[in-house]
Amino acid sequence: MIDGLNSVLSADISTHFLHFVHLCEKILGTTSKNMKVNFLSEYLSSMNDESLSVAVLFLSNRIFPLGSKSAVNIGYSTIMRTLSEISTLDQNKIQQIYLKYGDMGALSEYAISKMHTVSLFQQRALTLLSVHDRFRRIADTIGYNSGKSKRNLLKGLFLNSSPLEAKYLTKMINGEMRIGLTEGLVEVAVSKAFNQELRIVREAMLVLGDISQVALLAKKGLLHTALVRPLNPVSYMLADVMITAEEIIDYYQKPLICEYKYDGIRAQMHKSGQQIRFFSRKLTDVTDAFPELASVALNTNLPSSSLSKIDLILDGEVIAFLHGKPLHFQDLQKRLRKKNVTEQITKEVPLVYVVYDIIYLNGEVMIRKPLRQRKEILSKISFREPIINAYQNIVNSEQGIAAMFEESRDMGHEGLVLKDPDSQYYPGRRGRYWIKLKKELDTIDAVIVIAEYGHGKRAGTLSDYTFAVKDEHSNDQLKIIGKAYSGLTDDEINIITKKLRTIMIRDDGYRVIVRPEIVLEIAFDNIQKSDRHNSGFALRFPRIKNIRIDKTVKDIDSLPKIKQIYNKQVYLMNKNNV
Repeated sequence: MIDGLNSVLSADISTHFLHFVHLCEKILGTTSKNMKVNFLSEYLSSMNDESLSVAVLFLSNRIFPLGSKSAVNIGYSTIMRTLSEISTLDQNKIQQIYLKYGDMGALSEYAISKMHTVSLFQQRALTLLSVHDRFRRIADTIGYNSGKSKRNLLKGLFLNSSPLEAKYLTKMINGEMRIGLTEGLVEVAVSKAFNQELRIVREAMLVLGDISQVALLAKKGLLHTALVRPLNPVSYMLADVMITAEEIIDYYQKPLICEYKYDGIRAQMHKSGQQIRFFSRKLTDVTDAFPELASVALNTNLPSSSLSKIDLILDGEVIAFLHGKPLHFQDLQKRLRKKNVTEQITKEVPLVYVVYDIIYLNGEVMIRKPLRQRKEILSKISFREPIINAYQNIVNSEQGIAAMFEESRDMGHEGLVLKDPDSQYYPGRRGRYWIKLKKELDTIDAVIVIAEYGHGKRAGTLSDYTFAVKDEHSNDQLKIIGKAYSGLTDDEINIITKKLRTIMIRDDGYRVIVRPEIVLEIAFDNIQKSDRHNSGFALRFPRIKNIRIDKTVKDIDSLPKIKQIYNKQVYLMNKNNV
């Protein structure tokens, strides 16, 4: 089959989308990580700046950088309808082919090979930049009749693509490249392509959060200029877990800063002049969801300073708060699902932004300062409600931790976070500088991999969920840890059912296999060893506490945490029986 290479007239072949998809096929065709990196580094080193920034995004399974509000928002049904319109296949045939392959990319490749609307010889060669520009136009298409407009833009892409290009266009739209390439390997390839230390590349990535910016800086030898600055989200510092106050005191053996564990959504607040941005844990711009917080944030200042206005980056938690008490996390989620935040919604589910760390202030990066100093700086900043400083206390005993834990739970919070006062802020890293203490057995963040249809009043809905955690040796592998069907409202089950049908990989009739995208917070009584699941463990009496729309599969827990909790409960059981 003529693959379209004859239509490529430009000398800079690396800028063409066809060259990109052939690279993807080469990467897919080897299991060797070294070979993947070699293919990729050679490719990246030959690119101009504009194409490089697009290529590394696409290879990292992204269309737009982290922190961008843009999204193509094209579902399976739109892709199928478009393919039907430009090929010789009707919608029923399209559906049959999809069920056969279970892959939208393979479906698109097949359908475009049957295309009758335009000859492949009439194509204009797609470039990385033209593809990205078309995706941008699709993302910017909103409002009345936007569905038809998006479909026409997508149709234009498919009409100018070869079958192989159509395959990867669809994979990118659906966020499922699946060529055995992670963002970590892209970072390694950038390091090799431009002869930069991998450590420096990764540090720049943690600060900027945008692989396209990092690749350009690496190419120009300017990684040292990757600086924390407002309006560019920074990777979050993450907390580890310990099970008991005794374990925490034995480990640190010094006074700790102790804060309440808030049942909300992690958020960074960025202020630069009169611009305010809030970024989620996914580094997505969520400012529009918090209009009252953004409005109040403009009045943040330093009373003791000659500067009436300040630039800063804060780390904290957005919680729903009414009549002096935190509302349930589900109330916060209801608000976040609203496309338009009305005044009525802000009254029904009012918000508080609790600030517990500072990353940047007036041109100075704070992350290398010890936490005790960062807290002192925070205490001098004037916030207006509903933006407040986190309550904190200093504890140095099991009794002190237990007392504040009970106080936290009585107030409606989840538990405690204990922090080393000498610790720096480590973007993107999880370590024992911050420790979560929620209850005797922590909850588990897991991802749905299988969903089954319910019975009785839940007939027709996908209400029984099998969930998994990350493998011990590879974050790309998932291990099933249990199954739960209780804890959600009927409305939440309906919402999840709709989402599950859009990410279905295979339909077995009574159940569906899905892409791992929906993260659940699972509560349980204890953990048992079990050969029922491939993790080797099972949660006893699991129940769904929350749907974590603020988290992705990258944020779920791993098998070592399961083992840690299991070993600790065995230790406590044996201790209590002595």
